[in-house]
Amino acid sequence: MAGPNGKPLNKHKGYEIMKINEMQGNLNNVEGKVKILSVDKREITTSRGDTVYYYGLAGDETGVLPYTAWEFPAPIKPGDVVQIKYAKTKVYNDRMRLYFDSKTEIMLKPGEEMEVKNTYKDVKLMDLTTKNPFVAVTGKISNMSGKEYNKAGKTFTIYNGFIEDDTSRVRISSFGKPLENGKVYRIVGARVSEFNKQLEISIGDKTEVFIENEDMDFQRYYKLFEVDNPAGGITIMGFIITLGTKSGIIKRCSECNKPLSNGVCPDHPEKPTKLDIFSYFTLDDGTKYIQCIAGKNAIMPFIGIKEEELPHYAGEIYRMLEEKLYGHAVKINADFIKNEEDLSLRVNSITNIEREDISREIEANQQVK
Repeated sequence: MAGPNGKPLNKHKGYEIMKINEMQGNLNNVEGKVKILSVDKREITTSRGDTVYYYGLAGDETGVLPYTAWEFPAPIKPGDVVQIKYAKTKVYNDRMRLYFDSKTEIMLKPGEEMEVKNTYKDVKLMDLTTKNPFVAVTGKISNMSGKEYNKAGKTFTIYNGFIEDDTSRVRISSFGKPLENGKVYRIVGARVSEFNKQLEISIGDKTEVFIENEDMDFQRYYKLFEVDNPAGGITIMGFIITLGTKSGIIKRCSECNKPLSNGVCPDHPEKPTKLDIFSYFTLDDGTKYIQCIAGKNAIMPFIGIKEEELPHYAGEIYRMLEEKLYGHAVKINADFIKNEEDLSLRVNSITNIEREDISREIEANQQVK
């Protein structure tokens, strides 16, 4: 007798002996040997009261699957190899998942080792999330540079820069593996994390990196309602409807870059101060409005002054910002920043809207209709 996938059933028990890559569709009475990669638990309240369920990842030499267990043996920990019987598989959110219920037998195999083949979902940079911590991405590298550091008497190099595709731009860190600026790479097994209110990916020892023989061009125009995660390098067009009253020139410590309220840095009192422009305003693109923060690198080219001229314009900066920003239609390239309840924009550049921008906007609106 054969199971749903054509493999023989265990004649005595009626369960199907399977590898991870053979678990397809909704199956009952599945048996296999897997390595438990992670164990987490969550308490929930149902109509029957408070209960706990367990979840994590399990894998073998053919792949990895997430699992959910309503009962889980306490001695089993990540790294253990177990034999499972009478498990189930179901498709949830377009992904296969293992289910262990009260009938499932989970037996520890002491001393056994197992190599696990990781499989990673290909995602666009806009769709990165820490809920899916390991992914495969393809993108173009920019602004990559290396920095040496010492650990346990050894010298290592970490490379930092950006990776971007046609949907977004995010920071990327590579430990010991240099990536060339301007090249397109496919990165398999990149780790997704959050740093400084933005998403970033990192390359570790087990990450695979391949050079792609292609180039990428980017024109990432979005409406505000289309973005719901901290994506980077996004262009938004809209009207500036408010200007923060405290926008203007501020003083910063030349050593640590902290803003100074009394002109002296408490951590570096001997260091000189430097001038910066800080502006915050609200942008409305017709679908939503959002709070924006812009510094001198974005503001000075827009209002037409140079850094050495800042002391001369100290008393006029707010008026200049009001004249150039408030009530005007602008095109902003910015990074979305994750706040506690919403997103804001950290502005990279501001430009006036040109005729071709208006044409693009009209065309986009017609497509939506």
